[in-house]
Amino acid sequence: MCIHQGLPTRLKAPHPSTNPNITKGLPPKRPIPNVRRVIAVYSAKGGVGKSTTSVNIATSLAAKGIKTGILDADLFGPSIPIMMNLAGKEALLAPKSNLLQPMTNYGVECMSMGFLIDENQPVVWRGMMVMKAIQQLLWQVKWSELDVLVIDMPPGTGDTQISILQQVELNGAVIVSTPQDVALADTKKGISLFEKMNIEVENQLVTSPMC
Repeated sequence: MCIHQGLPTRLKAPHPSTNPNITKGLPPKRPIPNVRRVIAVYSAKGGVGKSTTSVNIATSLAAKGIKTGILDADLFGPSIPIMMNLAGKEALLAPKSNLLQPMTNYGVECMSMGFLIDENQPVVWRGMMVMKAIQQLLWQVKWSELDVLVIDMPPGTGDTQISILQQVELNGAVIVSTPQDVALADTKKGISLFEKMNIEVENQLVTSPMC
């Protein structure tokens, strides 16, 4: 895979949302416990290299001595267990708590729905069950003191994505696309979503399988 634009080199403070139509009736955004900075890696379509980009960012930061974690927020197609060579592992509760204990490999702490269900079992949840699972992944994981948490977002602009953006203080986002017109058209909608939420897009990566 070739990346035609570079990775973000800086993290900025989160931008509080000022759009009253988006924030009305919602609790204020809050930081994830034990996490200093949060980057969302997003794509409007699946299969464009989003999870690969998430893993590359996380492992690159860890290689520089930055304490890094990766949260796989794609409930219906979790890829991080395989990419981080943790497939088949089951999440356990941390000692003396009801919080999930992250798995660790390549110096990166990892949490994914793939650790909570059988790898051959499809997730056929809807509505409140999906939201409950997202809440558990966001707020019920016992991360160590992380410098950066990379959230591998699910593709698209649905309820799951909006819920994450509305609840979590983000320090920036990376949006991933392939160069085809169809993919780029949806990517513009994704960028618009982040702009409406007043979240700064640190970089836009255009990937292709061959050069």
